Amino acid sequence: MKNRVKNRRRKSEGRSERRAVDGVLLLDKPAGLTSNAALQRVKRLFGAEKAGHTGSLDPLATGLLPICFGQATKLSAHLLDADKRYRASVRLGIKTNTGDADGKPIAQSIPAATRDVFEALIPQFLGAIRQVPPMFSAIKRDGLKLYKLARDGIEIERESREVFIHELQLTAFNGDTFEFEVRCSKGTYVRTLAEDWAAAAGEFAHLTTLRRLGLGRFDERAMIDLQTLEDCADAATRCRQFLQPMLILLEHWPRVAVTPIEARQLRAGIPIAIYASLPTGLLCVVDDAGWLISLAEYDGEGLLLPRRWLGREAAEAIAPTPPRQECSALPVVAKVGAS
Repeated sequence: MKNRVKNRRRKSEGRSERRAVDGVLLLDKPAGLTSNAALQRVKRLFGAEKAGHTGSLDPLATGLLPICFGQATKLSAHLLDADKRYRASVRLGIKTNTGDADGKPIAQSIPAATRDVFEALIPQFLGAIRQVPPMFSAIKRDGLKLYKLARDGIEIERESREVFIHELQLTAFNGDTFEFEVRCSKGTYVRTLAEDWAAAAGEFAHLTTLRRLGLGRFDERAMIDLQTLEDCADAATRCRQFLQPMLILLEHWPRVAVTPIEARQLRAGIPIAIYASLPTGLLCVVDDAGWLISLAEYDGEGLLLPRRWLGREAAEAIAPTPPRQECSALPVVAKVGAS
């Protein structure tokens, strides 16, 4: 009975009218779903008109997948360059065509390397290293994604790419399996790192599990899983309980608060005079309630120049209320008009 009620609720929400929703959800993506499939489920649960994710996870992977709604999608690019942190499990002795457990075995051996061997190799995988992207990846060549070529049995030469490994720690070793945690730059393929690390030890290997633990300043403590979202009564409740304000995407940027009159000027594309000491360059503009409403640029000569409007009229959108403390407590650099 409970499952039938949930199914009816899902169908009803799928037919409901889409609405403007602004904010960020830190989703704990389950295994077995593509990032886009997870996005579509979340978008339906929130009844949102517009949503997008920042940084794909493979279907096998779980963990942190930020979902940006509405105006927050305009800021998602600021997360794409962020460092990421993962926990991974590896099976030694079997190489697959995808580099993970979803692939087919293509080579096998009897594992012989010890934990000491793997730990001794860590230094050569720290800092700037080069990786050859796997064929089963979304990288495009002549307009075609590599994984589509790979599914047709076609393998082409790929140029290596530089990535940066900030931290690499072997956390468990059991002869034919091991686990590790890594903090790395964008563009790093963790399954390729596992394969290359094992190859340096004279072993075949493939990734069996992968979990993203962090992305930029976000970590797993704030993640919300799909089951928790589905157990909520309605979209409005989900927004109030789980949606984070857009400001968390730019919380380390300098901020300036404006009055309603000044906000209307910025929305109209009109620069406003500012009588305060501010760093030159881009900054966040917040209203008197602490909501992010615009990106602007201080020219260093007393003018605040509008660059991107992010606000809505109060009745236009559903957003988390009130602003989360981690954002609202951040200091405002200045108030426009302050002397």
